[in-house]
Amino acid sequence: MKLWMLIVMVMMAEFGMHYFPWRTLLRGRELPRLAAYTLGLLGMMGPLTAWLWERGEVEVIQTLWAVTMSAGLMVFALYGLDHYLDLMMRDIEANEREQALRKDTDAKK
Repeated sequence: MKLWMLIVMVMMAEFGMHYFPWRTLLRGRELPRLAAYTLGLLGMMGPLTAWLWERGEVEVIQTLWAVTMSAGLMVFALYGLDHYLDLMMRDIEANEREQALRKDTDAKK
């Protein structure tokens, strides 16, 4: 496979995933951002891996996937941490509102 063929394959994969009817498949919901990132990356990594494999670049493939997967795992972990921190902040805010309501109720008595 020539380089231009690889580029066309990646472009077509990204085009197809971008215009795939995700909302229909997901019953009106948006494709989650992490899923979109993952699919976008796979649209590039799949053809690139095949191109490198054809050239016998097994060590490059292993390195590329190890780096990509470690970066992806970190992004997933950070999204999880962000979600946890958001939940904590909501809980703190809810407790503060509840305490303020109690003070108002106690002051009226």
